[in-house]
Amino acid sequence: MKSCSKVTQEDCIGWVKHSMSNTENETNTNTEFTRLENFVKTAPGKEYRIDQKEQTLCRDGLSGQRECVKLNLEYTQMFSEMQKLGFFCALPMDPTETYMECWRV
Repeated sequence: MKSCSKVTQEDCIGWVKHSMSNTENETNTNTEFTRLENFVKTAPGKEYRIDQKEQTLCRDGLSGQRECVKLNLEYTQMFSEMQKLGFFCALPMDPTETYMECWRV
């Protein structure tokens, strides 16, 4: 951690708050990645959809119902994490759709 000895107290407090905020954001993001991974682990062979508008990752359940998890992640973060988990993601053939389809490769 940086020393605050050569700056004003206000600057030091601001820096500490900013550092704590960054650490909190990283922790929240890691928690969201864990939630995404756990959701996928329960049905790794399913196809998934990343919905940009709803910030959700969805799959079709056994009964035909859609199962989703709402994540506090950006679209690109979900896409990247799915790739790390061994999925290939692409836009659907319909150009009016905004979700991405992901399947294991």
